[in-house]
Amino acid sequence: MARVSKKPEIRRQEMIDASLELFSSKGYEQTAVSDIVKKLGVAQGTFYYHFKTKSDIMAAIIESLVTEKVNTISALTDSNLTTEDKLHKIIWGEEPGEEESKMLEFLHHENNAFIHQKILVQTVQQSVPYVIRILEQGVTEGIFRIQHLQETAEILLMGIHFMFDPGIFTWSEDTLKHKKLAFQQVVERMLGDSFAFSQR
Repeated sequence: MARVSKKPEIRRQEMIDASLELFSSKGYEQTAVSDIVKKLGVAQGTFYYHFKTKSDIMAAIIESLVTEKVNTISALTDSNLTTEDKLHKIIWGEEPGEEESKMLEFLHHENNAFIHQKILVQTVQQSVPYVIRILEQGVTEGIFRIQHLQETAEILLMGIHFMFDPGIFTWSEDTLKHKKLAFQQVVERMLGDSFAFSQR
């Protein structure tokens, strides 16, 4: 059967999608380039036309995941939402869609822990400037009283992305509810007691 010729950008995305599925089910280390090309039904040379190594395709996946998460926070920064609503969305976000659920499945595979950690660290680092802008807006409006904007943004993001990541900690429903309430109270005090989630 003749191979189907596709535009380079389409073929590249197919390779990323196929790799993501395999990394989710087998883990990154356990997946070979031969597995990826076999899944797509293409020649091994086709893979190396788009990516030099398997680590290059992982770098593309990491960049895509981090960019998506950071863009969500960036969009909030420039939105017309109130400062309180911006902060609430950053902390609790929204239920993941189908595509994000696939990504989470990949990240939470036990063999992908080092990749998961990389993505979390990069997401926090790249999101900090946008969260600082939201905190500055709250300070200007008299909602927040913060002395250390950089560190406050870092603590907020690290708490969100590490403490409440189900791939790192697995809480029971009751425990999670309790920890979310405690986290909200800690955030309220950190922001100067002039903001309360219950007032939203």
